[in-house]
Amino acid sequence: MTGLLVDVGRQLAERWISVLVLPGLLLTGELAVGLLVGQGDALSADRLVHEATDAARRVQDEGGAAVALAVLALLLAAGALGLAAQGVGRLVRAAWLGDWPRWAQAPRDRLADRRLQRWRDHHAEVAAAVGAGRDPSQAAGRRNRISLAPPVRPTWMGDRLAGADVRVFAEYDLDLAACWPRLWLVLPGDVREELRTASGALDGSTVLAGWAVLYALGGALWWPSAVAAVCVWSTAWVRGRGAVATFADLIESTVDLHGAALGAALGLGAPGLLGPELGAEITARCRKGA
Repeated sequence: MTGLLVDVGRQLAERWISVLVLPGLLLTGELAVGLLVGQGDALSADRLVHEATDAARRVQDEGGAAVALAVLALLLAAGALGLAAQGVGRLVRAAWLGDWPRWAQAPRDRLADRRLQRWRDHHAEVAAAVGAGRDPSQAAGRRNRISLAPPVRPTWMGDRLAGADVRVFAEYDLDLAACWPRLWLVLPGDVREELRTASGALDGSTVLAGWAVLYALGGALWWPSAVAAVCVWSTAWVRGRGAVATFADLIESTVDLHGAALGAALGLGAPGLLGPELGAEITARCRKGA
């Protein structure tokens, strides 16, 4: 038991260092540079070396205990910034996916309505092209770049995930929200791992965006930090869109390939065949009249 506890403690320490402390050290260093040189000499290497040398000498003059406390304070500050980045990342995730608070309901609804109107306009172009015997691919591409289903969220990422629910229900009469916990239990281990990886990629991109916000705030002390924030945010945004698209595709694929297994596990339908009739039966069973 002692060995197990030691191993668990070591793994937690390694995760704390890799996830929180190491990324936080870079931002802590940037903040320290800002405090040492200020905005006027932000890019002055000579000023930085001079101020850093004086600060290090003052700490060393206080003795070994002061040095140890300074190192501990640095690590704690880096860890605190890591926790802050994760907290901000959760807010970023909610913003990206359109889960906005009640006080932002009005702009949320306006953006969602605007996206829906644009989608309908392009959808009408698709129908007109089909009716006239023309190739509808360009109009369909413009429509699908907005959303693969009628938009209900104010953001592309939100509609990309919400669209998976809509498309699954349209195809199979299966309520994904109600059925997903049961479907998860019948999935093979490798499929679960793929879904966890995709979800983790989305989480990672939102945490990276959280770091970008903190870098932007650090620009108040050292303006190059704001420049870094733009680069980090752009990277997080691109990664986030890719992660959302992959995650949504995997969700739909999971239902396509394993939805019938859920019906079999519930004692419904014919094995290996998922259609609207079986999907409706699965939905009714999972909802339990709710």
